[in-house]
Amino acid sequence: MPFPSTLGIVAFATLAGSYGWGMRGCKIGGEKGAMLPGAFLGLIFAWFSGSDIIRENFWIFSAVGALAMFFGGTETYGETLGFIIKSKPSENYAKGMVGVLIKGALWFGIFGAFIGIAFNAMTGTVYKWQDFVIFFALLVPLRFVGILLFNRPVKPEQNKFPKFYFSKTRKESWGGLLVLLIMLIVLMAVRGDTYSLMFSGAGALSGAIGWALGINLFYLTCQPLKSGKYFFGSWQTKGYIGSWKIMEFTLGAVGGLGTSLYFCLNYAKLQSIIGVIDIKGALWNPLGDKQNAAALISLVLILLTGFQYLFQSTHQKNVKPKSKTDYLGLLFEGLEQPFYSYIPLVFILLGGVRTAQIVSFFALFWVLAEMDFFERFIKTKARWFWFVVFIGGCVAILAGELFLPSSYTAWQTWLLYCVAYEFFELCWIIHVGRENVEAGDGKKPFYQRMRRLSEPLVHGYFLLQIAALLLIGFFVFR
Repeated sequence: MPFPSTLGIVAFATLAGSYGWGMRGCKIGGEKGAMLPGAFLGLIFAWFSGSDIIRENFWIFSAVGALAMFFGGTETYGETLGFIIKSKPSENYAKGMVGVLIKGALWFGIFGAFIGIAFNAMTGTVYKWQDFVIFFALLVPLRFVGILLFNRPVKPEQNKFPKFYFSKTRKESWGGLLVLLIMLIVLMAVRGDTYSLMFSGAGALSGAIGWALGINLFYLTCQPLKSGKYFFGSWQTKGYIGSWKIMEFTLGAVGGLGTSLYFCLNYAKLQSIIGVIDIKGALWNPLGDKQNAAALISLVLILLTGFQYLFQSTHQKNVKPKSKTDYLGLLFEGLEQPFYSYIPLVFILLGGVRTAQIVSFFALFWVLAEMDFFERFIKTKARWFWFVVFIGGCVAILAGELFLPSSYTAWQTWLLYCVAYEFFELCWIIHVGRENVEAGDGKKPFYQRMRRLSEPLVHGYFLLQIAALLLIGFFVFR
């Protein structure tokens, strides 16, 4: 690939990764929040693949990117970061850094593996349908085995902890992700998929570097320098600079940079893969006429996850430990990962374009509804207005999936990723500001009535990123 094209794609992916990850930390968090940066990068890789067939079916790669990044979001890392940033000198810098490197490598290594596998799977010549069915059937029990081997026991009262334990009190699950990555490596090796193996390695390297660089910038800015002053001076002591956001913007940018750089530097290899698809004139589709049934199953499972949030918002305060209601809540929580990720991902890797369409657009809006309505606005006086906005929006999006000629375009999808998350976050911030007026803070400037003083700068930066992404996207996707 020519240098100018490489530079442009890498810069584009770096910006998208930075914005997506920054928004994840600002808004949703967890595995569902991680879907946004994954979807961003998957869409970019599909669009610049050089294949019209891939472009026409970009949903596959946007959805795979979202669901591949979903896995890493199951990790807990707050206490791991705490070993580095809570004090100066750090409480245990080496332990925290090793934990960050491992978790970052697993997170993006799994992402890179699935993106590469998706390209090769669509040829129909590298993988068999049985590979993915067996893989995901084994995934749940083997991930559980990995957690037992590497992350248990955790019994603080008995002073029993795993040998490699990167938290203080939280139960870790990175052992399950390690087993998942090993399973992916075995699958790729058995099928001779060197492109995906190297993509996974590039993802692991960029994830580890991104986390390490991000946390060190966090440490540099959140603790005073030797002079006693802070890196950003009075802006920081007054609360205008958020070190946490610096870390998130950085690690997302490095993750996007590293994976896109591999994508560009190995473009010739990708073209040989894409060539098989172009010769066949279509994507691999072992699902055949079962596409719509698979999409319906995925939709129902994704919608069922919303009951967890509805349950929490209406019953959580009255739940007694070990009661039937408590076990019901745990059941909803336990089913979230397979319902949201495992099962839809199987269908998508089997060429399920209809499932990919639902995941790449509807599911990315549905997580907004889960967070903003079920966890936030349902507790406000204007709950019915927001019910119409979010639940009505979900219904409208589904109607679009059914009646639009070919689902949502790349440009429409890009608009959702760039605009919707920040728009509803600003709505919530305005709501919080108004609440603080009622609490007696009406004489303060609005920006001081926000939850944190750093938010005006954070969201100002978000808006600049969005403007750049929309400008580039207008010329790329329209």
